[in-house]
Amino acid sequence: MRKGISVLLALLLFCTGCASSKTKSNQEDINEPSVTEAAEPTESEPLSAPDSESEPEPPAEPEPEAAEPLPLEGRMICIDPGHCVTSLTGKGYTDLVSPLSTETKPLYTAGTTGKNMTEEQLNLTVGLKLRDYLEELGAEVIMTREVSEIAITGQERCRIPNEAGADVCVRIHADGSTSSSAHGVSVLTPTGDLLGTPSIIDESTRLGQLMVDAVSEETGAKNRGIMPRSDMTGFNFSEIPTGLIEMGFMTNPEEDALLETDEYQDKIVAGIANSLLQWYEGKSLQ
Repeated sequence: MRKGISVLLALLLFCTGCASSKTKSNQEDINEPSVTEAAEPTESEPLSAPDSESEPEPPAEPEPEAAEPLPLEGRMICIDPGHCVTSLTGKGYTDLVSPLSTETKPLYTAGTTGKNMTEEQLNLTVGLKLRDYLEELGAEVIMTREVSEIAITGQERCRIPNEAGADVCVRIHADGSTSSSAHGVSVLTPTGDLLGTPSIIDESTRLGQLMVDAVSEETGAKNRGIMPRSDMTGFNFSEIPTGLIEMGFMTNPEEDALLETDEYQDKIVAGIANSLLQWYEGKSLQ
């Protein structure tokens, strides 16, 4: 009996030792750090080197060329369309011929007439066309009148450009005659002892010759030349060079018919403008 108990105790001790040993072994397995495989290093993509050369700048745009000045830029020109429409016509009003004389002449005269137009109407029509043409060439243009119905004296026609400081004044008229065959273009110019400003004679004469030649060439009209006059208020009170163009004879049926047309009027305007260009060019060479 005692021997049996000893054997049983020995078996219990053996089993306990095995269990303890297994537990310890398992505990060591638990406590042993696990080894993880390190990820293989990946090759990083090479960084691109910064461009040592920057992109070239686009070429600078060329500066726009300065516009050529217009041929009459900086010039001031007065246009005086002759005559006017007023109830004062024929009422006995007079104007002084000269600042140096007491002589007078009738004021507000009606001028000549053609088949379909009066001289006043023709003068204004051509004067306005000339204004537009000269402005396109760069000129500053002063008009003594831009309407038909106005009462304006010869002295006022001079005072307007004088006070404005104009370079020159072109007076627009048409001719008339008792002879229906008279025809052609002429330019009247100032002269004589009644001029308030005698120094305008030379430049007025030069302008007059240039003008009659240019208008005759443009229109094909007979060149009647320049005609010096000493009895005109519009000359004697002027302080600047001036000329009065007689565009043609409204009393000549053939010439009157031409004067009424836009085409012929445009030729007159072109001729006057050309003469002014030549006149200014001559002044610059003096």
